[in-house]
Amino acid sequence: MVSVAGWVFEDNVVRFLELVSRYIGYEYDHLDEAALTGAIERTDDESAEGWFSYPLQGVPPLMVHLARSVGGSVVSFRVDGDIDPILTARIETLFDLL
Repeated sequence: MVSVAGWVFEDNVVRFLELVSRYIGYEYDHLDEAALTGAIERTDDESAEGWFSYPLQGVPPLMVHLARSVGGSVVSFRVDGDIDPILTARIETLFDLL
């Protein structure tokens, strides 16, 4: 299992998840977005229990953990799974861009 961690601005959370989903062949849609509605607001990246976890069932399947920075405008992410070096580079690039 490999973990890739970083952060994106809060306004880019959905875009980040859409792009990661495309990389693994998962069709991210309005139901996925609905699952996040309200969930992010209850998170706290400074608390181990304050993270929200969400599966993306592509190839490879990924578990995405996310939490807001309290008082900030960024969301921290950790993406876990059987992530190869190419997918790692793609996810890290998204962190740099978003």
